[in-house]
Amino acid sequence: MPRIKRSCIEDIRQRVSLVDVAGAYTQMKRAGAQFRGLSPFNSEKTPSFYIHPEKNVFMDYSSGNAGDLFRFIQLKENLNFQEAVESIAQRFGIQLDYEDDGTPPERISLRKELFDLHEAATDYFHRCFKADKPQAEAMRAYWEQQRGFPPELAEEFQIGFSPPDGTPFIEFLRKKNYSIEALRESGLLYLRDHDKDLSRARARFRGRLMVPIRDVQGRVIAFTARVTDQTPKDDPSHEAKYINSPETPIFIKSHVLFGLERARKELQDGDSLILVEGQLDCLRCWQVGIKNAVAPQGTAITAHQLSLARRYTGHLECLLDGDSAGQKAALRMLPLALTAGLEVTFLCLPQGQDPDDLLREGGAEALDALRGKSLSAMQFSVQALLPEPKKAGAREKAEALDKIYAIVRECDSAVAQDAYLAEISRIVQVEPGAVRQDFAAMRGEKARPQPIEKVHPTQKIRNNQKLTCVEGEILSLILHFSELGQKLTQVIDIEWIDIESHEGAILARLIAANEEGEWQGPENIDMLLENDTERNYIYRLLSDSPKVEDYIHAANDCLQRMHYTYFKERSDGLNSEIKIESDSNRKNALILERLEILRNHLHHPPRLD
Repeated sequence: MPRIKRSCIEDIRQRVSLVDVAGAYTQMKRAGAQFRGLSPFNSEKTPSFYIHPEKNVFMDYSSGNAGDLFRFIQLKENLNFQEAVESIAQRFGIQLDYEDDGTPPERISLRKELFDLHEAATDYFHRCFKADKPQAEAMRAYWEQQRGFPPELAEEFQIGFSPPDGTPFIEFLRKKNYSIEALRESGLLYLRDHDKDLSRARARFRGRLMVPIRDVQGRVIAFTARVTDQTPKDDPSHEAKYINSPETPIFIKSHVLFGLERARKELQDGDSLILVEGQLDCLRCWQVGIKNAVAPQGTAITAHQLSLARRYTGHLECLLDGDSAGQKAALRMLPLALTAGLEVTFLCLPQGQDPDDLLREGGAEALDALRGKSLSAMQFSVQALLPEPKKAGAREKAEALDKIYAIVRECDSAVAQDAYLAEISRIVQVEPGAVRQDFAAMRGEKARPQPIEKVHPTQKIRNNQKLTCVEGEILSLILHFSELGQKLTQVIDIEWIDIESHEGAILARLIAANEEGEWQGPENIDMLLENDTERNYIYRLLSDSPKVEDYIHAANDCLQRMHYTYFKERSDGLNSEIKIESDSNRKNALILERLEILRNHLHHPPRLD
């Protein structure tokens, strides 16, 4: 594939803010000169992900990852460098230019092709939905009359219609010249592994209402398809009310919350996300003005989805269907939510009613009425597992409490655990001491791993990354005081550098690039790095400004220590040779060489003016 021009890459680096890029994955808040948020790479409850907007670099103390905006997208989307540049350019509408190296351009990366394919499919299904044809009119009637949604909502969410005959859709894709690999991987068609073309392809979705599923960046990655009267009888999934796209390289259903790409933009400090059961429930919320609703992508909420929600808010309101299945699903979800660090409240519907019915009839005010009767996590747990505590026998009460204790144990905050136990004591009317004693006994039977001792982020780096080595200190000075680069290049001898360390190897490359006129400052540091270890190390340096009052003085101190280390090793080596040398002429030559090294070290120490 032709390479993207360096000028385009630098243009993106200057124009695009990493805060905007990372904000699609975790909520960022200003903390002094930096921005801080929960790690987009690991589940955590205390923010350890930092962005330095002036340098446009990030440091994630939770995972150890560090880098610039391209590195961030590479890690989050599992892309190579060129794919990451293309992804950011597409998101921010930046035109890319490629090097003309005389070779025929290869096709774009599979992931980018899949995104393009899904956007094209979304447009196709949406045009089918709006078409002036009887089948499309019937689907619009289903949307507006049976489901009670306005046409404006269909336009806003690009709701679509997959006609019962899938042949025109296949022909549409054929004309787009997508690769057979992308068409097979997309999940939009039934294609066997050995099929080389679309001659035997069949459309997966036929005669169904199509709802696009988007990632947190707003890109279409899959579809949910609702059965209708137009769904053919020979559809392999005809009996299924909803079918989803299969998992693909861009869609893992357990990692996606439907509607999050919109809901995250509506959240203010202290706001909660509202969790509903399905996509159409989520669309109903949006229709009536409740714009912070999300839905799990699948039959049950997953730990990854809850961790994703926690990056944007600490509070989740769970809007439950009023049936036993909804209650059981909520009980399964609750321990996962506490593990993720979410505070959960439950908005419980009457038996037989679902969120779509409630909001369709009562609008957003109906949800406000439910909030007046909301249940805390412990109230809900007790109500579900011990509906009538006063009538329960001792054994029944003990068994129910053991299940509730197992839920409480998933919260790793001792303060929160104590508050939960006090609340349980009040609800069940059991002495607080007895509740705490039983909980402690249960926890002792299956002790949880001790939390890792927390250290200050900069301490963690220094413990793990040998920032005190002189090569590392010099690199840090060059990266933060770019005018030192040329000066140090003229003073440092490559022989002084310990090139066995990754710090020394990078410094040696930097000096060589500077001598050849190829070093243009910290923004071009990527060109010198060869692996992820080096990238993480360099971006850690960029994220942690050196605490020096006079950088020239600091540089001279580093030069003298580096030179002394070299002198000491060279002198000690010559001493060893002198001791074992039997030839007097050779021994005298070694002695003179050692004296010359000593004279240079004492009278001509390396120094910047």
